[in-house]
Amino acid sequence: MFGFVVANTEKLTEEQKNRYRALYCGLCRKLGERHGNSARMMLTYDLVFLILVLSSVFEGEVLHCAQASCIAHPRKKRAFITDTFTEYAADMNVALAYYNCMDDWSDDNSMKARLQAQLLGKGLQETARLYPRQTKAMSRCLHALDEVEKNNETNPEIPANIFGELMGELFRFDDSDVSEQLYDFGCALGRFVYLMDAYVDLKNDIRHQKYNPLIRYKREDILPMLHIQMAQCVDLFRLLPVQKDKDLCENILYSGVWTKAEMMKQQEAKKRHDRSV
Repeated sequence: MFGFVVANTEKLTEEQKNRYRALYCGLCRKLGERHGNSARMMLTYDLVFLILVLSSVFEGEVLHCAQASCIAHPRKKRAFITDTFTEYAADMNVALAYYNCMDDWSDDNSMKARLQAQLLGKGLQETARLYPRQTKAMSRCLHALDEVEKNNETNPEIPANIFGELMGELFRFDDSDVSEQLYDFGCALGRFVYLMDAYVDLKNDIRHQKYNPLIRYKREDILPMLHIQMAQCVDLFRLLPVQKDKDLCENILYSGVWTKAEMMKQQEAKKRHDRSV
């Protein structure tokens, strides 16, 4: 359910692209430093958005800005940035990756996922020690989602609200005055992500007889539901005291989150065209 909260790089300025990629590279390096190179393979751009929002709301500072080569790009140095919230995002990334691997192991008996989870286990233990509220919420919510799927729940609001709670706890960094606003925003974003994931996977899940909470909905009725959910998310975002990187955050919320759906529509249109030729 990750990989949706990304920027539409085609609509970014060169300066914004450079900053976005540098934050991603900084997060990748921090994952390696804290949890080993295996954790870097589970990196997701969604956590860059977490850095952007928290750093803007809490006026995070750049801690390190430099250029260096890495495992993925050994021949060319790339700019990277770490700031006040990069470490937090790295720890949340490793915990989410662990639970995602365990979910794949439970659902599909994937030995690859089981081995990946074992590699991430130490990182999870350290993250749970530092952030017990967030990791307990992840475990609780993902267990609840598993029960919902086993019961074949067809009301999409039920699993979407559960995943929303998980995302809300990630954005509620501490107990400051703005924590409830961040929680509400994270909840709205999480509900959207869950529903978007179900929408993108709907045809494939039907074909393979997998659980999908949108199984009873016509596809043309799902997009309006997604637009309403994202509108709620945007309204809550506007209440946050976001100044720095506001344009970049808005690119993600207004355009980037629809990237996979647009790609899916284009692929389906191409298939229809190819069949008609």
